[in-house]
Amino acid sequence: MTEPNQPRGLAPVMRGASFSGLGTGARLLAERVLAALPVGEGARVLDLGCGAGDIALLVHLARPEAQVCGIDFASANIAAAQKRVTRNGVSFVCADYLEWRSGTFDLIFADSVLHLIDAPVAQLAGKLAADLTPGGLVIATVPDTAVINRAHLMLRRLWRRLPSAADRLVLEIAMRRYPGLPRQVLEDRLPYLRLLPRLFGPAEQREFAVSGLILQRNDPWPGPSLAKPRHRLMIWQGAA
Repeated sequence: MTEPNQPRGLAPVMRGASFSGLGTGARLLAERVLAALPVGEGARVLDLGCGAGDIALLVHLARPEAQVCGIDFASANIAAAQKRVTRNGVSFVCADYLEWRSGTFDLIFADSVLHLIDAPVAQLAGKLAADLTPGGLVIATVPDTAVINRAHLMLRRLWRRLPSAADRLVLEIAMRRYPGLPRQVLEDRLPYLRLLPRLFGPAEQREFAVSGLILQRNDPWPGPSLAKPRHRLMIWQGAA
């Protein structure tokens, strides 16, 4: 049975978003990406789910010799990102990542995105592995299967049964809790409260390993809000 107020899928929510996320976590992720990026001319980097391009632009500013591409399937995000491009070597494309083809990358990074891609884990892992150069890295912040995250999903299942008026109440609370964020930014995030993200645990890691992506790091990561599942920074390396 379909739960009341359940979104039909992730795509309508994500395509309508307009995220610009250069907060503390985004800056930390940019630092990790820069530390892992191969030295030398021509390194190719993909920002998967780039939003308005904050991290991609920051990476390219620090490493202008790298070729940085951002992909997102929200047209508003890509339009905003493209307006910010002031130099060669960084580009943005509006597309569905699973259907997109653009050669291979030395490093792919994703900030709180992989768990929202609406596809079987094996398909996602296979696509990531195919898009890496030999020995390349995937760096991503994702929620794990900790007890706190399983409890978080249980609360979301309950929330999905509440009428939409509950979202308006949450919006008012969020505006008081985060007075520095524009109302539109907070409104963009409301639909995510009714989505059930994938959690990355042993089963998901096995699927990644089958595709040749071996987990190298699984580190703690700062949480931006109580409404978001606890994340970890995970780094996979592709087959050499």
